[in-house]
Amino acid sequence: MVKLMDFFRLIRTKNLLIIAISQYLIRYSIIIPMTDSKSLSDLQFFYLVLSTIFIAAAGYIINDYFDTRVDRLNNRKLIIDYTIKRREAILLHFIFSGIGVFLGFFLGWRAGILNLGFINLFCSSALWFYSTYFKRAYLSGNLLISLLAALVILIIPLYEIIPNPNTNSENAFYIICGYAIFAFITTFIREIIKDFEDASGDKKMGYTTFAIVSAKTAKKVVQSLSLMLITIIGVVAYLQLKYPAYLAAAYVILIVEVPFIYFFIKLIGVNDKKGYNYLSQTIKLIMLTGTLSMLVFTLLF
Repeated sequence: MVKLMDFFRLIRTKNLLIIAISQYLIRYSIIIPMTDSKSLSDLQFFYLVLSTIFIAAAGYIINDYFDTRVDRLNNRKLIIDYTIKRREAILLHFIFSGIGVFLGFFLGWRAGILNLGFINLFCSSALWFYSTYFKRAYLSGNLLISLLAALVILIIPLYEIIPNPNTNSENAFYIICGYAIFAFITTFIREIIKDFEDASGDKKMGYTTFAIVSAKTAKKVVQSLSLMLITIIGVVAYLQLKYPAYLAAAYVILIVEVPFIYFFIKLIGVNDKKGYNYLSQTIKLIMLTGTLSMLVFTLLF
């Protein structure tokens, strides 16, 4: 029982659930209401979401596989080498990656665009190289994970809109791109925050992350990006009020904007591991509430 619970912790089950919810919301709150069409059957779409989950789970496994030493230094709870053996972890990684890539090519073939399968292959490979090299490097790891977070959003219209476009597809695609940009920037912010949180152990391991090499600049970048998003979200809420879409505007202001302002204020004075851990959890919650704002689109169409 303990091993099973540790397995679920290893693959970050809560994060995988958020990924699945995000992708289903894109389809059922934006694409179908706006375009009144879909390229994949319900079962095929389930396979698409499943492929994303398998690749993400494989990424979490391989990340922990290569991070056991630095996780000890950063006082993180270890699973690999304890309840789950290293050979079991690497086997699970390759099985999950293989399933995810296979499903990607299968669905690309079914959609009539086989090359779409290379997206899953790229994501799987990127997560391997992130864990083995880019995570330790200056900025590249942060940017790579942010790109992958955006692809979680963008992969849905690539399968659902591109093969079967109509007159309303362009507007739906632009809205989804907005969410992908939100995912990219908030993930980038959180990755830097996490690097600040782990800076002590990372330094001992010789890492050259943005938060270690350029600490002051990194914090200013996080502050600037946060302020930019707060401004953009405010503009979105204003436009919703003019639409008028009062319930949507109320959600965006109270559930996304206000927490983001709170995050920004707390960010200014933070300077210790505990504080950065709190900010990491806060921005993660904002990422979730921002994603759930897709639900309000069902009220507009």
